[in-house]
Parts: sequence; structure tokens; C-alpha cells
Amino acid sequence: MFRTVCPLVNIIFHQNTLSSHHRSLANLTSAKLIQETKSSSSTEDSNEWLWDYLRHRQSFQSLNNEQKRQIISLEIQTLRESGERVPDHVPDEYWPELISSPVLNNRKSMYNYLFLREVSKRKRTAEKAALQERRSQSNIRHVELAAAGLPLTNYPGYKSMFRQLSGGHTDRFIRDNKLITQARLGEQVLIDCGFEVEHARSKYVSKLVDQIEFFFSNIHAYHSPSFVTLCNFAIDGQIQREFARRHVQGRSIACFETTEASYLDLFDKQQLIYLSPHSPYEMSEYDQNAVYIIGAIVDTSVGGRPLTLAKAKRDNIKHQRLPLEQYLKFGGGASRTLSLDKVYNILMGLKHGKSWSEAFRAIPDRKVAERFDQARPYRKESDRWGKWTGIRTQEV
Repeated sequence: MFRTVCPLVNIIFHQNTLSSHHRSLANLTSAKLIQETKSSSSTEDSNEWLWDYLRHRQSFQSLNNEQKRQIISLEIQTLRESGERVPDHVPDEYWPELISSPVLNNRKSMYNYLFLREVSKRKRTAEKAALQERRSQSNIRHVELAAAGLPLTNYPGYKSMFRQLSGGHTDRFIRDNKLITQARLGEQVLIDCGFEVEHARSKYVSKLVDQIEFFFSNIHAYHSPSFVTLCNFAIDGQIQREFARRHVQGRSIACFETTEASYLDLFDKQQLIYLSPHSPYEMSEYDQNAVYIIGAIVDTSVGGRPLTLAKAKRDNIKHQRLPLEQYLKFGGGASRTLSLDKVYNILMGLKHGKSWSEAFRAIPDRKVAERFDQARPYRKESDRWGKWTGIRTQEV
């Protein structure tokens, strides 16, 4: 009897310890898709690895690249049948990252990103088609007006010396003139792109480029905004390819400078201040003679590691953090991580004479539970355990 019960116990234990990845794929895979996969092969042995995988005898990492591609294609089909957001087509440049991701949730995150990318592309295509249709209708109208001997437009200044400027032309003219003046005066904010190779996955590069372009969305609100320079910029990197892709589509913003040089080669080390959320030194005021550095990190996979602080210490330059806790009380589930454009807007507000509470208005209300006009006292973490370890915070 003991010999009879042992195999049954082993089977039950094996079923209870199945990985979530195999359970999800087994539940999502319909009988129809499995039957189609079986019928597509010439022999039963060619699909034996698939059945082993679905029966939890093989892991995703043990498969070869061709088998992983088939598993990913099967996942996309089953997720689409269940109503999940998956792309219609996976670009060739994203296949290596999908193949190297052994966890299903990571691949589903990539599927969602590619789906949103396709939706955005279709939206832009529809907008271009609508614009082309309006232009064709306008050309037909011009031909009719010319045949009738009438002016080709109803704009009052059509026959005057003044050129018609649209809102986009005017904003671009004002923005470029403001930034060119500050570039000649040497007032700059540096964006350190040196984290691209080790700490930037491809799906986060688009978000990073968006945040850099958002620097200039509110540029008209400042009298003398600092010029932006992207240092440690890889010429053949992912960020450059994303900028080139947007330039081809005609929707890029190029009112900043890029350089492969390090910030140590551009400015004196005494002028540089690296802004890091992990710095023990709190920023008390904006230094008009300093050059502030913002780390270009958007990828959440870094897990809160103090990468910018470590780099500032390695290069032996000053580092500071914004006094967020003194003027803001964040919500329970709100992240204290600020995007690059928010940090830039805070710096520009301080540069133009705003107080800390006014400058922190750049942080959206969805993150903040309460704001304070005056600095509130609070205990630093080092004060709680520093007297036992001998650590004391020092000001720069």
C-alpha cells in the first residue's frame, strides 16, 4: 500500500509546484491552437518539445531560439484570443530581447509596449492621411478661385509685406532665440547619457526621449532658460536612433546639443553639481554659477540603486538632492521619482527667483498629498541611527 500511495503523492506535489509561467500558458492555450500546431508539423516527433514544454517537463530557457520564437508566437495568439493587448507584428529588433526574457510577465510587458507603439503609429498615419486630404481639398479650392479671378486665400495680409506665422512657427522662433542666447552666455544644464549601455532597455528609450523633448514645452514661461547639452552621448546608440527615427517622421525637436565628451571635459570640476535623489547633501539654494547635471535614467529595472550618486563619487564632484520632504508630503502609493523634464522645470523656477514651494508646483498633484509653503522640520534617517554608528551628515 505504501508503494501505491507514494507515486500518487509525488504527482500531487508536482502539480502543486508548477511555475506560474507554465500554468498561464497552459490556461491560455486553446485546444484549437494546439491542434493547429500539431497538424502543421510533418511528424509527431517534431512537436514533442512543445508538448514537453506545456506539460512542464522543459523550461523556457532550455529551448533553442527557434523554439522560443514559436512559443512567443503561440503566446501572442492566445493572449489576443483572451482580449489582452498584443501587437500584430513584432519588429525584428525586439526579437532578441523577447527571446532572452524567461519570465512571462516581462514578455507581456513588452507585448503591451509594442501594442501601444502600433496604435500610436496607426494614429499618426491617420493624421497624415487627413492632412493630405485637407491639402488636396485646398488645392482644388485654389484652382477654382484662380479660375474665377479671385485671391487664392481669404487671409487679409495675403497681398501685404507681412508673412503669415502659424502658432508652431512663432513658438519655435521664440524658443530657439531664447536658448541660443543662453548657449552663448554659457548657462547650461547637462544631461548625462552615460547610463544607456548598462541601464537602459529599448522600450524605455522612447520615454527618455519624450522627457528630453518635454524640456521645451514650457520654455516660453522663463526669461532666460538654460541651454541643454546631452553629454556622454553615444553616436550609434539607442537614443540617437530614436532621435533619428523621429526626425524622419518630422516630429523631432533639435534645440539642444549632443556631444560624446564627458562633463569633466566640458566644465571645471568645481562648477559641476550632480543631482541625485540618494545624495546625503540637501540643496539649499540655486547656485547661478554652478552647472547642474541630471542623470538620464528612466528604466525602472535599476531598482532604486544609487547609480548617479556612485558616479558622482567616482568622478569626485559635488552632489546634492532636492529638498522634497521639507515642502511636500507624497501620497501613499506615489513614487518619489521625478522625470527629467520636471527636474529641469524646478531648476528653471529656482533660477528665475521662485521659492521652493513655488518651484515644486512643477510636480503634478497626483503624486502629492499635501504641500507646505514653509520648510517643515523632519528627522533625517542618519539622525535616527547615526549616533550609534558615528555617522553624521555634513553640508557641502
